[in-house]
Amino acid sequence: MKGIIIYSSRTGNTKRMAEKIYDILKDKYEMTIKDINDVEDERETKEYEFVLLGAWIDKGTVDNKAMKFLKKVENEKVGLFATLGAMPDSEHGKKVIKNLKELLKNKESLGEYICPGLVDSDLINKLEGITGKVVPKKVKEKMIKTSLESRRATEEELIGAGNYFLEKINRMA
Repeated sequence: MKGIIIYSSRTGNTKRMAEKIYDILKDKYEMTIKDINDVEDERETKEYEFVLLGAWIDKGTVDNKAMKFLKKVENEKVGLFATLGAMPDSEHGKKVIKNLKELLKNKESLGEYICPGLVDSDLINKLEGITGKVVPKKVKEKMIKTSLESRRATEEELIGAGNYFLEKINRMA
């Protein structure tokens, strides 16, 4: 079977995740990995039997570039993976998983997997500059606190992502 991993990464978190998933799948499947910026056209995915799309989370869902790409992908077998500045088992993490499931509802889903990721310091600075008129003070403080507590995914968490998709693809094969 032939598959492709395409990822969008702002700070390197999702790139690390994509590379680990690739490392785990490449011995069993014919795999390609590409940064979304190096993909000229979503039609490039047509020659693959499955697509794994990685993204960083923005406002509870995949970033805009990944969203636009996903909407154009015609492959039926698609899985989503992402990194976010919160823990996967947090309230926000659970909302993200729900949103990712919704994005795959018209596909033969290979599932969705999220790992924590370190929040971009530029984003934290932007959050600090937001006024109470845009975001309530308590919400802003919670967002900043969560962002400052964010961390990169551990090797074990990344391996978990790779094994998750290996199992899903094995069932499909």
